[in-house]
Amino acid sequence: MKTDSKFLRIVFASPWPLFIFLVIPLFVVLSFSLHVQLPLTHSTYPFLYNNACLTLFIALRFLYYLLGIPKGIRYGSCTGAPRQSVSLPHPAGTVRSKLAGAGYVFNSTGCYGEKRDTGYLGTTLLYAGLLLFLFTGTWDNMYQYSGSLLDGIGASTDLNRPEAYRRLTTGPLTRKPENLPKMKILKQFIPDAAHPSGAAEIAFVSADGKEQMVTLKAPTDIYQAGPYDITMSKIVYEPTIVITLNNSTPVFNGQITLNQMAVEEDGFGFYGTFVEGPLNGKVYYQPEKSRLRVIMHQGNELLLDTDLIFQVDRRSTSANFTILCEKMGVWSEIRVVHRRHMNVIWLGGLGALIGLLMRVAIRPQRVWLEETQEGCLVRFVGKGTERWLKE
Repeated sequence: MKTDSKFLRIVFASPWPLFIFLVIPLFVVLSFSLHVQLPLTHSTYPFLYNNACLTLFIALRFLYYLLGIPKGIRYGSCTGAPRQSVSLPHPAGTVRSKLAGAGYVFNSTGCYGEKRDTGYLGTTLLYAGLLLFLFTGTWDNMYQYSGSLLDGIGASTDLNRPEAYRRLTTGPLTRKPENLPKMKILKQFIPDAAHPSGAAEIAFVSADGKEQMVTLKAPTDIYQAGPYDITMSKIVYEPTIVITLNNSTPVFNGQITLNQMAVEEDGFGFYGTFVEGPLNGKVYYQPEKSRLRVIMHQGNELLLDTDLIFQVDRRSTSANFTILCEKMGVWSEIRVVHRRHMNVIWLGGLGALIGLLMRVAIRPQRVWLEETQEGCLVRFVGKGTERWLKE
């Protein structure tokens, strides 16, 4: 596509403006890493707004290249002219006629010509794929609703209430859901050979009162409620542990979240940590035997390493420390996510990849002609052009 404006060439053809959209992600990462507030990171959705601007920029480029498809001169003489040149002992008109017969199209002055190539279509497809990918992803993020909660056997939970979630991420255009069902966990399955990450038997009650019994195996099974996907991520244990020194001085008192370990260690499948001042603690749990192990260090010094059986051993004593565990929360981590248009996103990514490969594999064929006393000075781009000039 031809343009004589340097500004337009930078906006629509140069790769350098794309690096502008790396500034905000870089600043956000540095803000978290350095614990400082950098410019452009004050927004609630810095990544989302950055991606929205990038989408608009890619849309302009796609439109620019799309409009250039039917044109004879697509790239223009002002971009990509090589410095190296060759001299031919023929008039420029002769060279021009020869190249025109091979399919080259020249501008009105006859000093620049190019051959239509499918690599240009690859560039257009690249921007089309990127536009589809970014627009769909940005649209989904605008309406994002992604929450997780810990729930156990007992009363039902209304998934429409934001207060029910421990973590909830929403987009700027997200509306409060109204069609999510109530959820009641009836039975939990600890991790075993049949359920490696655990499972839960759940009753979902829709707004019209219809009840559906579902067994969700973590993390693969999905229950679809309208535009939302409901899954179980894992089983989580939360013991409340009290540690005292000499049966009177409190050392630690709180809940500890135990997550499943990738590989069991001495029969223990769940693990969590706690910190209390200079003290660092580790807690292991073996659900099959209700066995708890508590380890506590102060620096490199081991202060405590003891086991107890939950609901059997009321307390355990080691050295001068007494450990008490009277409550154990057994939770299923449930995730509720507004479904994304992943098929469209994958299609856009695939189209962008195909377009990139086309652009890399099929290079432009371009030529610049200049009359000289000896004949013609030729600058060219592309192996095909070089071959035609040598014939």
